[in-house]
Amino acid sequence: MDRYAGIPGVTLLGAIRRKRPGTVPSRIKTIGLLKAGAIGDTVLMSAAIADLRMAFPSASVVFFCGNSNFEIARMLQGVDHVIRVPTANFAAGVKCIRSIAVDVMLDFGQWSRLEALLSFFSKAAFTIGFCTAGQHRHHGYDLTVKHSCDVHEIENFRRLVRALGVETGNPPSLRTREIGGPPAADYVVFHLWPGGRLSKLKQWPSEKWLRLIEEFVSWGLEIVLTGAPSDRGCNAAIIERVQPWSRGFVRNVAGLNLQQTAATLAHSRMVVSVNTGVMHMAAALGASLVALHGPTSSKRWGPISEKAIIVDSPAAGCGYLNLGWEYPPRPPACMECIRYEDVRDACRELLQRQKSSLQDRLANVPYVPFSEKSTA
Repeated sequence: MDRYAGIPGVTLLGAIRRKRPGTVPSRIKTIGLLKAGAIGDTVLMSAAIADLRMAFPSASVVFFCGNSNFEIARMLQGVDHVIRVPTANFAAGVKCIRSIAVDVMLDFGQWSRLEALLSFFSKAAFTIGFCTAGQHRHHGYDLTVKHSCDVHEIENFRRLVRALGVETGNPPSLRTREIGGPPAADYVVFHLWPGGRLSKLKQWPSEKWLRLIEEFVSWGLEIVLTGAPSDRGCNAAIIERVQPWSRGFVRNVAGLNLQQTAATLAHSRMVVSVNTGVMHMAAALGASLVALHGPTSSKRWGPISEKAIIVDSPAAGCGYLNLGWEYPPRPPACMECIRYEDVRDACRELLQRQKSSLQDRLANVPYVPFSEKSTA
């Protein structure tokens, strides 16, 4: 529907609409932001929102989101109002987005024609959105910004706000209430389950997670397994396969809401995650992080954090996802080619950086820093 109805709809409406001057309004009191989904994208947007807030400290910022990113949108600093748009019902969505008039609407959608149409029908005095190659979504905006697949997505978002003359450079960040994490004194978070289409291709093999769990337990750490409510059974199956001597040190918290998950990430000693929204949350919260990338290129979608180590798949042809759905007919086994030893050593390096009591426990373990490993 989005492609076959959206493309002609955007093209037709763009052709018949009265053209407005392609210059940004001189006075901006209300800024609308539109992103109808994607937790990770919404987290990355927090950097652009911080830039906007510094440039327009007295402006009201309204975030129009979908159901899937509503909870994370409420954790964004600098947003005054969060409006949930019923994206499954176009007429209701248009009514919702017209409920608040804004001086400028920034559409952060990269490919969806739905967001372009909602932006067109909004009560915005001026609209800015992406011109993404091959997506035919740009016809109705007053000002377009070229979307590039050659840079990290945060740079595309920054280009969008720079169209307003805003200086950029803030990192992603989230606000979270002080919610106590699990009662373990020392725990790490493992997030095993990616989301989205063909998510299995972004999973690291369970056997390697099991080895990592048992190794961390041998270091004196408890393991917390996060996930969506639908992942609770998958986590339970993993725990059942853990050796009996270490099973009591593994906790299944899949199903927590995002606010609770954020607190769990923030209080952890470290997070190990596949590429998904939780990975970006951990980076934005300042958690030490090991991020595993296979189909998704870390150059496009990696975590933005000085406390993160990225483990890319060494397999040829990996990192092929740009907008999230460009799977080849025969995808290479990207995640299977990520070695257990590389992930373990990346984790160990982060623990060593923390200069904690764990260093004494690891002192007699042979160790080669991950940063010194060959990438061959």
